[in-house]
Amino acid sequence: MTIARKPGMQGRRIAAATLFAAACLLPWPVLAEPEGTYAMTGTNPGDHSPYKGVVEVRRTGETYAVTWRFGKDETHGIGTLAAGSDRTFAVSYDAGKSHGIALYELQGDGSWSGVWSSMKGKALGTELWRPNDGRKSATTAGSTANVPASAATPDGKGAARR
Repeated sequence: MTIARKPGMQGRRIAAATLFAAACLLPWPVLAEPEGTYAMTGTNPGDHSPYKGVVEVRRTGETYAVTWRFGKDETHGIGTLAAGSDRTFAVSYDAGKSHGIALYELQGDGSWSGVWSSMKGKALGTELWRPNDGRKSATTAGSTANVPASAATPDGKGAARR
């Protein structure tokens, strides 16, 4: 028994295989993840004094551990991506005697830009996180210990974000 082939079936198979291969080579959008190490610059609420440091974001399940480093000072927080969005990142932080909240939006260049304020705050500070080495990367322990703090808080106590 011979199986009759319809004319053009071979060509259709080749065309389908070619389209599939081409689709595999096209860049696919990657879901944004805030995880990585970032060079950070910002301004304090009120007087808008500038500061800089390093931010480390580490995935801890459905949430993210966030650590800001200003020289020897650290501030810790917990963050989450907004439901239904991979471009909005909300963080609550504890800075010793103060607590606060920050909200960041993913930018086209991979940086995160946002605003923040502490409890009882009446003004917003700004912050920009730029991926180290132009990309998001895993951190190594102690790699940010010597980053200098560049500004004090408006009340003059310690590093920024206190």
